[in-house]
Amino acid sequence: MARFVDYYRVLQVRRDAEPEVIERAYKALSLKYHPDVSTPGQREAATRRMQLLNEAYRTLKDPAARRRYDATLPPEGMGRTGWDEFWDKGLVGLFLERYYQRR
Repeated sequence: MARFVDYYRVLQVRRDAEPEVIERAYKALSLKYHPDVSTPGQREAATRRMQLLNEAYRTLKDPAARRRYDATLPPEGMGRTGWDEFWDKGLVGLFLERYYQRR
């Protein structure tokens, strides 16, 4: 059985994030975790993380793929805690949300 991966959590954005927020989060995380900027001992882990970031972004940037993916998600809040919601939004999501509120 395949393991479920929460792409919103991977990209540290909310489920209702706009495409622009998803793209900015992806770019910020890509710069931070790209294997080329990691130390040699961390390169393998960085490569795996980058593959996951790419997979999440590829799915969430395409509206049709995102709808199909969203249909597989459990309802928001089911068995989740406040900390889960905080981590879903992530620091990048919090920053981008506040940035767009000021505009």
